[in-house]
This record gives sequence, C-alpha cells and structure tokens, in this order.
Amino acid sequence: MVPIDCIITAAGLSSRMGQWKMILPWRDGTMLDASIKNALQFCSRIILVTGFRHEELAQRYIHDPQIFIVYNPDYQSGLLTSVQAGAAQVMTEYCYLTHGDLPCLQRTIFNNLWHLRGDYALMPQYRGKPGHPILLPRERLLQAARLTEVRSMREALMAGEYRFCEMNHPEIIFDVDTPEDFMALQNRHREN
Repeated sequence: MVPIDCIITAAGLSSRMGQWKMILPWRDGTMLDASIKNALQFCSRIILVTGFRHEELAQRYIHDPQIFIVYNPDYQSGLLTSVQAGAAQVMTEYCYLTHGDLPCLQRTIFNNLWHLRGDYALMPQYRGKPGHPILLPRERLLQAARLTEVRSMREALMAGEYRFCEMNHPEIIFDVDTPEDFMALQNRHREN
C-alpha cells in the first residue's frame, strides 16, 4: 500500500438518478462501499467528502480508521466545492481524486497512474473520454482548489500543468449518473 490519500466525493443529491446512488446495492455492499474498497487496495487513506445525507454516511464509515470524513456544507453548489473541502485535508505528497459512483476502479488502474506521476495533474482517458481517478501532487491540487473563476475541477486542473493519459480500462468512465447507467453497469458486470 502506498502512503497516499484519495479524495472520494459522495456529497451530491443524485438528482439525475432519481434515487440516492451512494447506497445502491453493488456486489457485497453498496456502490460507495465498492468505490472505497477499491481505492484502499492502493491508497492508505480515504478522504470521504459528504453532504447530502451526511449523518447516514458518517455513521456507516466513522469507525474505519482509514476513512476520514469531511462534511461539505456547501454541497448543493456543486462538485467543485466538495473537492475544495477534501483538498484542505490532504496530508500526502500526492493525492488521487475520484467519485463514489465509480465502483469498478481496480488496483491496476491506481498503480498504472502512480508510475506516471509528475509535477502535474494526471487525467486518465478511455478512448478520449475523461475518467477517474485523477492523480496529482498535493500542491497542484491546492492550487487548483483556490481558483474561483472556474466552473469545474477539471477546468481548474487544466488551468495549470496537466497531462492526459490514455488507458485501456473502460472502468475509468463507468460512473453512474442515471438509472440507464446503473442498468448498463449491472449488465456489464454479469457478462464478466
């Protein structure tokens, strides 16, 4: 295990999903359980950023010493505010950034990115489509988090040093935003 933090955002309302996606059943637990478990195969600590239904997630994960829970009171203002809340808690030289609705990221993905790290934000892509996790130095993360005239974290990261990394891992783009996404992911899982 590498001594590295991983911010996982789980603060949103899941409005496009129609139901709260963090606790949707996935394998032996929930979608968020799987996202955390996968990151912990490589990372030493999870910075879990909560917002909507904070108490529920806090009760679920409070006793795990590898999970540090951060409440984002401004979560309804968007994902960027959750990343900013998590960034303030990063203690390691590098940090991964991903979301709680990506339950298929395996250790190999984290490991491959780790070997390509540098003084820049490393943003994976699958066939040109942006994915996660993003790997970046703590200082680069804090620099991006301080920007105020941006609409998204990706825009903030692209305002500084960054590199794209094409990966042959479709899992990096398997986030679940709609019921159709969830059904497609379940079908894919059954096929493998």
